Amino acid sequence: MRNSRISCSRKRREASIPKRVGKMGMKYYAIIIATIAILSFIFVYSFKKENEQETIIISIYPENFSIEEGKSMEIILSVSKNGEPYETNVSWSVKASGDTGRVENGSFTDIYGKAKARYVAPKDVDEMEHGVEIIASVKIDGKEWKAYANATVYPRLYETELYLESNRREMIAGETCIFKAYLVAKEQQWHPLENATIIWKFYANGILFMEKKSETDENGITEMPLFYSNAIENTSIVAMAKFERNLSGEKDYEGSAADKSISVIPERPGDFPIVLIHGWSGSISNALINYTWWNLTKKLEARGFKVLDFDVTKPGIQWLTYEPDWFEEHHIPWVAARVCEKIRDALVLNGYSPNQTIDIVTHSMGGLVARFMAEHYMADVDYWNKSWNGKGYPWYGDGYPDITIGPFQIDDLIVVGTPCHGVPPNINVSLLREIIKRAYLPWWMGPVPDMIYNSPFLQAMGYEGTDLVDYYAVGGDIGFIIGDYPRDFDGDGIPHTSDGLCPTESPYLEGKPLYILEGSAWPLGKEDHISLIAINEKVHEYIIQHLIN
Repeated sequence: MRNSRISCSRKRREASIPKRVGKMGMKYYAIIIATIAILSFIFVYSFKKENEQETIIISIYPENFSIEEGKSMEIILSVSKNGEPYETNVSWSVKASGDTGRVENGSFTDIYGKAKARYVAPKDVDEMEHGVEIIASVKIDGKEWKAYANATVYPRLYETELYLESNRREMIAGETCIFKAYLVAKEQQWHPLENATIIWKFYANGILFMEKKSETDENGITEMPLFYSNAIENTSIVAMAKFERNLSGEKDYEGSAADKSISVIPERPGDFPIVLIHGWSGSISNALINYTWWNLTKKLEARGFKVLDFDVTKPGIQWLTYEPDWFEEHHIPWVAARVCEKIRDALVLNGYSPNQTIDIVTHSMGGLVARFMAEHYMADVDYWNKSWNGKGYPWYGDGYPDITIGPFQIDDLIVVGTPCHGVPPNINVSLLREIIKRAYLPWWMGPVPDMIYNSPFLQAMGYEGTDLVDYYAVGGDIGFIIGDYPRDFDGDGIPHTSDGLCPTESPYLEGKPLYILEGSAWPLGKEDHISLIAINEKVHEYIIQHLIN
């Protein structure tokens, strides 16, 4: 029995041990679960709290806008933290490829989280759309935050109008038409626009043949001469003038354009009187001037051309004559002034207007006289500066223009044996003066220094000519040259000698045609200085051909 009770008691104790152990495990498990839950709550709370601290909203209104140069507009910065307005200092900056403009005021946000600033655009921009980036910076809890806005600054363009007129509706090929452009701009009221560039384009029967530029004067006016000579059929000329949009100045102007049409009819023999201008000392005797011009005059008249008569009281054609006088001031410019006077008088005596378009054929120094007229219209040439230092021109006057015939009145200029580069190069001036004295022509001394190679006159004239006349040159080569060596003035790599006096290529002007005849002096040939103009049939045909074509 006793053993039985002991056994039962042991069984009860053994049965109670697992129950106590199970209760302890559940307790520990509950503690672990609770700990994990608490830690999870703390983590989630901390994460949420941290995220709530980083919720920053910053923006600029308007974010994108356009504004005229020199103008200003209000921009507003908004800052919030965790959904609440935030007060803070604001730093502004502006970026652009050129002028940026500036931001004024708005250095801190108010209790509503707003900072009202004013953006002032640059006073002048040189493009139609000038991009600017505006940046607002704030610091919150030691961290920098930025907002951006983009501005497009455009120029203030003033309206312009361009008007075009011409002095001719129709002209003969070889005449000159003057186009005049008037440019006005509207600011508070319409006014002339000066120092503006006008781009000219000229079309013949729809084909562009010339482009030029000119500047307006204080009255908003600019002129452009049109010289059109080689029309073989009736031709419609359209002149287009354009003022391009200008953004480069303090004030910006919109562009404008205008056009004008005229008609050009082909030139016929006799349309323009021909003036024949002899060379140095070419009028010292009737025999010499007759020999110079007789043959050419007869051929011209036979082809229907009109040679200008300088004395209508005498029978036959009386050619132009001139001489410088005894004074050393009477250089080629002074001679050109006297020639202008004689031509205008002769035009009137022959029933023409003094402004009648003419063709000119010259020999020797006469070509320099005609060139001066064509290239220095309205020059004042009474005196000569012996101490000229290369600035300006060596000729000067009394304040009144002397050269009264210019490129607008000259169609063709044909020169034969003209020393545009000197005659002959490097000849001894003292020797030439002695020759002149012995020839009893001291009154012709004045122009002589002008024709020496690299003379002040030739330096001042240059070697390009003008595009407002058709220039043709003729040179002779008889195989030798006095006081120099063969020269290549036209740059073709082939040097030539002279016609016995004038270097073969001396008549050449840059970009202009030069007709060279190689041969011998009279009586073996007709390529010497005087024979070229007097009796050379090839030269005469060349002249006749280019008086029309």
